[in-house]
Amino acid sequence: MGRSIVDMVEISIAVPRGEAGYWSIIRELDRDGPWTVRQICQRTNVKTQAVGTFVRKLRLAGIAQVVEKQASNEGARRDNLPEAVVYRLAKRPLLAPRLTLDGKVRPEMAIDRVWRAIKMSKVFSLADIKESCPDVHPSAAEAYLRALCRAGVVVGTPKSYRLARNLGLQAPKILATKVVFDPNSKTVIGCPVANEAKP
Repeated sequence: MGRSIVDMVEISIAVPRGEAGYWSIIRELDRDGPWTVRQICQRTNVKTQAVGTFVRKLRLAGIAQVVEKQASNEGARRDNLPEAVVYRLAKRPLLAPRLTLDGKVRPEMAIDRVWRAIKMSKVFSLADIKESCPDVHPSAAEAYLRALCRAGVVVGTPKSYRLARNLGLQAPKILATKVVFDPNSKTVIGCPVANEAKP
């Protein structure tokens, strides 16, 4: 009997959280009262600068407001965290705001527009999506639908798709990762880190 050309293995992949992750922490902290960049950093393993940049964008957009400034203590100087600026949210959108460095709202991503069109239509064709999202490149819409079809989120053919799994408000993301695979033990070595791929 011939050997299968595909080895099925289980792997754990580190997926990107970025600003969406920071935002979920901020919303949770804000429910209990004022918060600082330090508190966000303590719940992540990212550099202070990345979190600080996101919070600064929220402040410039009027989403977060400074309510107090606390003098740095000796512990703050040791771990290089900045002066404790204390914030509260003035607005609480469910999803992480997509903002430029100067606090302006960034345009919606192509997959978000396609995902919204899919959810509104329920049953649709590739041509319908192209008509609903004229500013999305046709090949990008087609590639995204193919990926959703492979995952069982939508079913059908380009002439007649149907939404099989409404996963929620946020558009499913297509991730790409490189792994080191050992064919001797049929295991993945190390911890692969996935990044969002362009469809």
